[in-house]
Amino acid sequence: MMILEDFIDRLKGADSLGGQRQVFERTISDAGFRFYTYNIAQIAGVGAHSPVFTTSYPDEWVQHYLREDYYSVDPLVSEGPRRQLPFLWEDITHPADLSLRQQTLYAEAADMGITCGITIPIHGRDGEYAGVNLIPDGTLREQAETLRQQRHFMHLVALYYHSHSGIHLLEQRFERPAPIVLSPREQEILTWVARGKSSWDVSLILNISERTVLFHIENAKKKLGVTTRTHLVVKAAMDGLISP
Repeated sequence: MMILEDFIDRLKGADSLGGQRQVFERTISDAGFRFYTYNIAQIAGVGAHSPVFTTSYPDEWVQHYLREDYYSVDPLVSEGPRRQLPFLWEDITHPADLSLRQQTLYAEAADMGITCGITIPIHGRDGEYAGVNLIPDGTLREQAETLRQQRHFMHLVALYYHSHSGIHLLEQRFERPAPIVLSPREQEILTWVARGKSSWDVSLILNISERTVLFHIENAKKKLGVTTRTHLVVKAAMDGLISP
C-alpha cells in the first residue's frame, strides 16, 4: 500500500493537469504498462459531446482512430458502461463476435502494438461514466502476468486519478460544478469506512444503528456522484473531505 500512498501524495502535490498526468503515467509505467487512455464519456447535465480524453497512444494511432470513427464501433466503448468491475479485453473481443469493421480496428491496433489490455469502468450518478484503458508492455506472456498481478492495484489508481484529475480535465470544456459539502456525521462515518471498518463496526464505534450508518453512506454517495463504497471513500479522500 506504500506505493499507492506515494502515488496519492504525488498526485495531490501536482499543481497542474499536466503534472497530474505525469504522475499517473509514471505510476502505470512502473507497474508494467505501456499505453493508457482515460476517457470521460458521459457527463450528467451535458448532452452528446465529443470525447473528453487523455492518452499516451501514439499520435498517429489517435488521429487514425478518430478519423475512422472507430469510437462508434469499439466494443470497449460500448461494453464499459455495462460493467461495474475491471475486465480484460480478451473477455469481450472474441473474433467470431466481432463485425468486419471491428476486426479491422483490432488488426490495425495490433500493428501499433496494442493487442491486449484491461478496461476499468468508473460510474457516477445520473449515468456518468468514465473509463481507463491500460495496455501492458512486454511479450504476450509478460503482458498476461502484468494484468494478473496489477489488476486490483490499477483499479485503485484509476479511481484516485479520476477523482482528483477528472474535474480539471472537464474544466477545460465545461463550467465548474458547485463544491460538495459533507455533514460532520457523514465525514465521521466515511473516515472509519476508509480505515477498513464495516458498517456494523462503525455503528458500534459511534454508538448508532447500522441502518443510520448505511443511510449516511448512501447520502454521501449521492452527493459525490458515485455508486460504490470504494469509489466513495477514494473520492472523499482525494477531494479533501475526509482525512483517513
